[in-house]
Amino acid sequence: MALSVATNTGALMAQAAASSVNKEMEISMERLATGKRINGAADDAAGVAIASRLSSEIKGTNQAIRNAMDGQALIDTAEGAHIEIENILQRMREIAVQAGNDTNDSNDRNALGTEMSQLSLEIDRIAQVSSWAQVPLLNGVSGTGNATFTFQVGSGAASTNEITATIGNMRASTLGVSGDTTVNATSATNVTVGTNDTATTKLTVTSAAANATKTFSVTIDGNAISHTVASGTAMATTTAALKSLIDALSGITATVSAGEITFSKDETFDLSTNAKAQAFITTFDTAITTVNTQRATLGAISNRLDNSVANLTNTAVNLEAGKGRIEDADFAAETTSLAKSQILQQASTAMLAQANASKQNVLSLLQG
Repeated sequence: MALSVATNTGALMAQAAASSVNKEMEISMERLATGKRINGAADDAAGVAIASRLSSEIKGTNQAIRNAMDGQALIDTAEGAHIEIENILQRMREIAVQAGNDTNDSNDRNALGTEMSQLSLEIDRIAQVSSWAQVPLLNGVSGTGNATFTFQVGSGAASTNEITATIGNMRASTLGVSGDTTVNATSATNVTVGTNDTATTKLTVTSAAANATKTFSVTIDGNAISHTVASGTAMATTTAALKSLIDALSGITATVSAGEITFSKDETFDLSTNAKAQAFITTFDTAITTVNTQRATLGAISNRLDNSVANLTNTAVNLEAGKGRIEDADFAAETTSLAKSQILQQASTAMLAQANASKQNVLSLLQG
């Protein structure tokens, strides 16, 4: 083989080996420092894509676990309100049983009816105020219909990742235990009567007194209300006077707005006879069944959410393990690779020095 100085093949080969070993050593150091086998797309192009998809699923699953637990808290809050409503209904049924006994005189039965009215009002109040994070649960705001809640308990967009709970209205009128709230009103002189719903009636004053004395009258629950004003009397004065007369009626409440008087009737329960008390027992049995049926449904959904949380937790653990197997560094393998690279680096450096020194032999040919 010819001797040359311009091209030191041995040095070039040793230099290339040293460069390659240095790169391998840097990769091992990076993996050991970060704990990740994949630190860039060049490390494993397919692995990066798979790990990214797994990350999305893991984050979504962990959020779904929190969603399910929040949904369970909402359901349990609603179920707690149902428990108290059932307790009230049981007391109302007890009163009806008591009122059915003819040892009670009319005063006793009136007193029992008064307690029943207050309990009915409390059912309405509970239905109105029961909420979770300011979200009404028993539909007390609108007073009608059902409230539907959808819980996202999966990381995907499919409907199979949702659990829906419908909570029925639990107001006294819906349960049929609001007593008699119907206001019976009849139009008379200078007023018209319009019905808003079964519990509230609206009275409209047709005109104020102009140039002559005028009488305004209406019949409410068999009570004749009449008021006469002098000519020129303002509308507000007339409606205020009529409101006062209506308020004086037992169980009737009136409010005034722009020439209109809206009046409603408090809950009243007629327990005056054994037969009427007996009828209320059946009414409360039906209401208690309605509440318990919904409680059973809510309990079943709460248990279902428990199972969802358990399944999601298991899924999240397995997804994390799968993602770790793809992108986590194997410290045993990487430390072994680093040691090998360090030894090869030292060897290639030594060989580079030897290759550079070997060209010194050419000088002997130049010396005489």
